[in-house]
Amino acid sequence: MIAFLVLIGSVAVYGKHGHNHSCIHTNHDHLLSSQVVSNVIADIDKDGDGIVEPTEVQHFVAGYDLDKNGNITESEFTLQWHRHYLDVRDFVGYLFQNFDMNNDMRLTDSDLVAWSKNLDTDGNGEISIAEFRTYMMNLYTNCVTAHAN
Repeated sequence: MIAFLVLIGSVAVYGKHGHNHSCIHTNHDHLLSSQVVSNVIADIDKDGDGIVEPTEVQHFVAGYDLDKNGNITESEFTLQWHRHYLDVRDFVGYLFQNFDMNNDMRLTDSDLVAWSKNLDTDGNGEISIAEFRTYMMNLYTNCVTAHAN
């Protein structure tokens, strides 16, 4: 019974899918979470208009589909994010779990649609850089607070 409670507790704290990814941010270049998020924003908002457009997200995400089969596995995502932003792989697994909106262990267009709806907090049909930054900073910092106790 105790082992079961420990398992349930670890899934609740460390994420979906039964993986024990760490949600405590660590970066190999010692970049702060705000610096990584700024780098991600610069890579996504190519036209600099302050809006994260669906085509920009699709272009950004396409670089993660290494085998070009139309979906991104956790290993593909983790490898590419780690290479580019230098966040430790365990933390990147935590990010992947939060981007995988339907919990099927792959990122597809349906995840992007659901993700976009969640990020559009003002309901205007667009994701502003401010909305995107808030979402990403919450991912990077909220778990650390939860683990500080």
